[in-house]
Order: sequence, then C-alpha cells, then structure tokens
Amino acid sequence: MNAATHRKLFLYSSLFITLTMNMPRLLALRKNGLVAHFWHFDLTQLLFDLLMTFLFCLAIFYFNKDRIKIFLSNGQLPKQLLYTLINLLILGVFIAISFAAQSAFFQQGIFPAGGSGFRLTVSLLLAAIELRVILMLEESRAREIENQQLRNAYLKAELEILKGQLNPHFFFNSLSSLSAVVREDPPKAQQYINHLSRVFRYSLQRNDEDLISLKEELNVVRSYAELLKMRYEEGFDLQITIDESQYASRVPHMSLQLLIENALKHNIASAAKPLKIEISILGTPEGRKEDQLLQVKNNLQPVHFPEPGAGIGLANLNERYKILMHREIEINKTATSFIVKLPLN
Repeated sequence: MNAATHRKLFLYSSLFITLTMNMPRLLALRKNGLVAHFWHFDLTQLLFDLLMTFLFCLAIFYFNKDRIKIFLSNGQLPKQLLYTLINLLILGVFIAISFAAQSAFFQQGIFPAGGSGFRLTVSLLLAAIELRVILMLEESRAREIENQQLRNAYLKAELEILKGQLNPHFFFNSLSSLSAVVREDPPKAQQYINHLSRVFRYSLQRNDEDLISLKEELNVVRSYAELLKMRYEEGFDLQITIDESQYASRVPHMSLQLLIENALKHNIASAAKPLKIEISILGTPEGRKEDQLLQVKNNLQPVHFPEPGAGIGLANLNERYKILMHREIEINKTATSFIVKLPLN
C-alpha cells in the first residue's frame, strides 16, 4: 500500500475504534439505566475522551506500521521487547494525561480516570489486530503481484519459444521451394529471391511485436502468395475479400502465413487440382468486434503422403492465441473444405 492509502486506513480505523470504545457511554443519558450508575454523562468529558482515544490509536498505528513484521518474526526478541516497552510507554502516557484531566476538570466516577485505562488498553489490542490484518493483506497483495510477474515472464518466454519455432519452419519451407524454382525456371529464381527477401525482411523487422494490424499481415501474405504462385502457377489461388474498414484489427504476427503453409503441406496443389484459399471476415463491420472472426478456408484435397513437419502448425498458432488474446482458434473440417477461424483483437 502507498502512503496515502495507509493514511486513510489509519484515519478510518482510529475513528472506528474510537467510536466503538466510547459510544456505549451514551447509555448514561438514560438516568435509570445501568451505565448511569457508574458514569455521569458529561458532554465535555466525552469529547475529551473521544479525542484522546483517537490520538492514541493514530500514535499506535503510525509507530507500528513499519514494525509489525518484527513482532511476528523469529530471532528478533531484543527489538520485540524494545518496541513492546515503547507501546506500553505510549499507553502509559495517554492514561496519565487522561487521569490528570479527569482529576482536574471532570467529575470523579467509580472507575479511576473515568475508565480510560481499560478503554485505551482495549484500543491498543484492537489496533494490534488491525495492524495484523493490514500486514496479511499487504503480504497477500505482494504474493499476487509476484505470481503475476512470474506468469507474465513465463508466458513471454513461452511465446518467444513458439515464435522461434515458427520462423525456422518458414525458413526451411522457403528454401525447399526455392530449390524447386531453381530447377524448373532459373530466371524466375531471381524474382523469387526478391519476394523471399521482402517477406523475410518483414518477419525480422516485426519480430519484436506480438500483435500486428491485419493490414500489415495481409500485405505480407500477398507477397508470400506471389512466391507460391511462382512455384505452383495454376495450382495455387488466393482470394482475399476483406473490407478496408477491418484493417485496423490485430492478429498474432505471421499467423496467416502459417495457415497457408499448413494447407499446402496437407493438400494437393496442381494445375489439374488447384488449391484454393479464401481469407474473409465473418460478421459485419458495424457488429461487435468480439463476434468477428477472420476465416481462412481451403478446399480439401488431401495428399496421400503429407510433407513431414515439426508438428507445430495449428497447435503452435492456438497456443499463441491463448497467450496473447486468451482465446482459441476454431477448426472445422467438412467433406470438401478445411476452415480455421481466428479471433480478432
């Protein structure tokens, strides 16, 4: 807790203890009541006792606010005895002042000093309980902050691992594609390298960001699609139907490219049986953002022997979504298509 919170807490706690210890004495207003037999009601004396109890509680709170841990720790016996004596000294000083004021200005009652010794002693016990509760709350809050920091550090480390897995995956697939282009059409290899460098430049420059705008993601996907068209020609087709008003939405970095790679790895892509991928948004632009999903759909024509992979594909992407957006992707497979729906931020 900060200093301002401590001040408010000590002020309100002192006021509560003061009222608790002194308000029952208002019963002396009933002349035939039990309290009236022991204490004669005097408004001036009541106000004085209220002030003394309030100041005593404040003194106890402020003296012990940084020392309550010492009372509860082991191996601090000398300091514990010293602080206990100081608390008792503070108690004695306030009792002495109350006794002197009672003798000089107020009517003597059945209890010495108007019962101030008992009242202030009980106030000391209540203040000690309050300080113990405050310490427990502060320790609980500190543990919560520490656990949250540990969770954030763990999630950040896990995310970096997942991103580190993604880029090598893309890198080796790209080299494999480049090898095929070089064999089939050497002049086209230079163009392929230019597109490839553009995609990699984007990947490296944006690698420090976890969520990026949909506009940036689509731009790199279009560049990546050019690479694939150079390799597959009529065997690959990408259609993007997204309104520009949706471009500000954010998605995990390089997520669409991974889905395209996944589709190519598991499906036939040839001139006779072209692989068609559609990227669109489900939900209207004026609708609620949390109801809108980015849909990546491809026709299903599975290969008999899929390319070997590191097993990170969709599971990797889903983990990144859980870490970054606390939501999961949706996967639907029909007899003719494979659909992945991505939440938008």
